[in-house]
Amino acid sequence: MFSRGCAMKKIITMVGTSLFENYQKETKENRNYADFSQYFKNLKDKESEKWEEEKERCNRLIKYVNLWIDKKFNNKKEIENISAEVKSFVKFYEELKEDFEIYLLCSDTLLSRLAGEILKETLPKLKSFENTKIELKVIKGLQVRDRKKFNQGMSNLITEIYEIAGGYWGNVIINITGGYKATVPFLTILAQINMCPIYYIFEETDSLIQIPNIPFTEELFNWDELINYREDFERLKKGVTEEGEYQKLVNSEFYKKYSYLVWTYEGLAELNPIGNIIYEKLNEKFYTLYIHEDEWIKIDKDKRLAELLSRQFYNEKIRKEKTEIKNDHYVYDAGNNQLRIFYREKDGKIWIYKVFKNHDKYEQYLNSERYSDDIINSQRSKFVMKILKREV
Repeated sequence: MFSRGCAMKKIITMVGTSLFENYQKETKENRNYADFSQYFKNLKDKESEKWEEEKERCNRLIKYVNLWIDKKFNNKKEIENISAEVKSFVKFYEELKEDFEIYLLCSDTLLSRLAGEILKETLPKLKSFENTKIELKVIKGLQVRDRKKFNQGMSNLITEIYEIAGGYWGNVIINITGGYKATVPFLTILAQINMCPIYYIFEETDSLIQIPNIPFTEELFNWDELINYREDFERLKKGVTEEGEYQKLVNSEFYKKYSYLVWTYEGLAELNPIGNIIYEKLNEKFYTLYIHEDEWIKIDKDKRLAELLSRQFYNEKIRKEKTEIKNDHYVYDAGNNQLRIFYREKDGKIWIYKVFKNHDKYEQYLNSERYSDDIINSQRSKFVMKILKREV
């Protein structure tokens, strides 16, 4: 069912409240049931930011649930009945036959975070997950009572998933067994666009069910065209609130073509969840550099320099590994040739102010020119923004 690979699988899992539902089903005759139910009711509609304020009630629920969980550890089938999430992890382990990482993504509700905290502490008690990396994230704004907040919450969820993937989707699995059903359509689209598997399991069954990928994304979206609307995407990512900006948007070429990526309401506009999926994918496929116009002429004429930027330099990990500080300059050294890139990261942007393909000229510049911020600041008007495609 799963392809083998050297990269450890990352299982991204939405966290619901089946843990508490299962507890209540099995403990109706328990003397703690009434106490638990009252605490549960009091916490049901509270947001996760109330965590510290409600710590005492949360700790009481944790105590009751942990006692119930401890009784299940001697029976495999009973362990699977702890929650939908636990059952799915057991099945993933059986299918993968290898270790994996678990990312528990909780909604912005106190009970979802509480369930996530219990799961994070419970899973390492199982032998299969003793050494498993487990991360818990609360997704701000992800709730289903307020439409606008839900849209922002989905945006935050999508951004978080892209950050976990880190540009490589070959080892990502999205597990929709738990969590809000309202997120499922958007997570399915995200998985389809990135060609990663999406799984769920019914609590009444023993099988993981995969939603198959359809290879349509390159035909459905013209990414080279979409990147031309980067400014529109970034404006909508922040949110359009001014009347003039709103009118400009709805009359724009971008809106005429891609209104299905935008959520509008009473003169306000922002990217909807699908729009956020596309925006994050564009950021994955392309990146922005600010390059001195004289240096861009050299890059544009030299295939090796252009390929260096598209295939290696864009990668933050590679960039840091191959950067040396010389005479206060940050110098990217490709390592197997004479290509050198002088750059600085300022104001959240990458500024390239010198490139060399001749070692003697590189040494001459390095020894004669110490870096100062004036190298960039005094010539800002001569730097041109370039959007380059990442060649992965």
